[in-house]
Amino acid sequence: MDRRYSIGEIARILRIKPHVIRYWEDEIPFIAPQKSKSGRRVYTNRELQLLARLKHLLYEKRYTIEGARERIWKETASSKVDLTARIAAVRGDLLSVWDKLKGGEPKDSKTREIRIIEQWSKRGQEHLFAYWSDREEDKKRILLDNLEALNFDHYELLLRRLGEQEQHGEGKRIEPIRCIPRRAWVGNPKAKALGEELLAAGKAAFLTVAGGQGSRLGFEGPKGCFPVSPIRRATLFQLFSEKILAARRRYGRAMYWYIMTSPLNLEQTRCYFADNGYLGLPKEEVRFFAQGLLPSLSARGKLLLAESGGLFLNPNGHGGMISALQNSGNLDHMISRGVDRLFYCQVDNPMVRLPDAPFLGLHAEKRSQLSSKVVEKLCPEEKIGVIGSVDGKPGVIEYSDFDVELQNARNASGTLLFSHGSIAIHIFDVQFLKSHSGQLPLHLARKRIRTWIPDGSGGVMEQREANKFEMFIFDALADAANPLFVETSRAEEFAPLKNKTGVDSIETCRRGLMNLYAGWLQANGIEVPMENQAPRHRIEISPAFAWDAESLGESLKQTPLSSVNRIDEDTLLV
Repeated sequence: MDRRYSIGEIARILRIKPHVIRYWEDEIPFIAPQKSKSGRRVYTNRELQLLARLKHLLYEKRYTIEGARERIWKETASSKVDLTARIAAVRGDLLSVWDKLKGGEPKDSKTREIRIIEQWSKRGQEHLFAYWSDREEDKKRILLDNLEALNFDHYELLLRRLGEQEQHGEGKRIEPIRCIPRRAWVGNPKAKALGEELLAAGKAAFLTVAGGQGSRLGFEGPKGCFPVSPIRRATLFQLFSEKILAARRRYGRAMYWYIMTSPLNLEQTRCYFADNGYLGLPKEEVRFFAQGLLPSLSARGKLLLAESGGLFLNPNGHGGMISALQNSGNLDHMISRGVDRLFYCQVDNPMVRLPDAPFLGLHAEKRSQLSSKVVEKLCPEEKIGVIGSVDGKPGVIEYSDFDVELQNARNASGTLLFSHGSIAIHIFDVQFLKSHSGQLPLHLARKRIRTWIPDGSGGVMEQREANKFEMFIFDALADAANPLFVETSRAEEFAPLKNKTGVDSIETCRRGLMNLYAGWLQANGIEVPMENQAPRHRIEISPAFAWDAESLGESLKQTPLSSVNRIDEDTLLV
């Protein structure tokens, strides 16, 4: 009888991460494991062989994912090619498979274990192996796999950053920088026409960073699955999908959507889209990939353990987007589809205008490799990254790193010297992302974590101080040619969803959406009674119905509201 494997067993045999296997399955449709009654993937020897062949083509032969798919398709379709002979090309992997089929471990597993322990003990990490003989085999395996995957040079880089003991902005020359005023580009017919031309040619795609969980909102699951809209309770992901659907209809082109998650919520996000029919979008136009992970360190540079027995790892920040796009093959996918500009936003801001033709046209006209939207700060203490010149180069200083004196500094007219902040809406040139090293400055944050401490009785969980490292995507501004800061309207594009209550909360986000819709209705001559700085009645306009005041005017002609001049009840337009 053909043996069956779990995804964890396949990952161990081929020595690759489970999320990589799931990504390959999406790219290679004839790798199609069945699912058990509990919904878990079940792999046969055939799937194992195909995955081994794919790994060989990608890692050894340096094929792109597209090239490997084509090669395997030709091989499996040909009657002249013997499958056994093909699999011989990956005989190293077959030895692991053979050992697993016999129920044993690879013969060199003990040698590998000794080597890894010696390597990391020499680097002052012997605490990781305390009570080693008493430890569960699964915990040992996870730690060894984590340590083998952790590059020594990368670890040394984390140590050096820890030793610097300075925040990002300290010791740097920070000066004010100008942005392009909103009045100078919104409504600019030349910029709009150029942007429309690029969109109609299929030259732009969309990327959403969606690695966060909804725990701060009192919600279990990826934040993108949170039901945010005022009436329908449409999720964040659904609102974005409707914007992209509207763009597909308007421009008559495929509109690819790349979604970066953390490794922790990648599978949940995939399942949400699969269970909801990809929210009306073609499955092949929605692509998922995971950002990388970095280990946390103690104040003395010690690696820390998670409850699983492996290293305590954190997502490497939205700045990990560049290397994650490169490593996942999605950057090559964009280029193969003729995409040369990429809209970037974060999933927690449903007000983002996607696509924005004038913004795209301005970016292209100025030959910028990276353009960023900014808003005027509400107050000096507002928690958004501040734009400025950092050592002579345009940049963004994270609010927590910004000097208090500079934060409150004012010019002769009394306005803030550093008056604008980034709202994480960007356009990237794809070739800039292709040529970038993917390495950005490491930012350090101190926090308390629950870490696992091994002992002779199974280990205990303890609260410890830890240093978390992450990269910020706005640091790529320093590497870009002709970077732009472009002012936009907070009321039209910025109502982030970060907290359950208070600032940037569920309430303020929904109010921001309703105020936006009210403004569109008022621009079309429909009165909207207001109360407590919000419409008296709930209002919701699906992006599929209208994406701005002008398109709303056209859509209203097809509804009974064309003869209405005042809103006196909850109003939903879909």
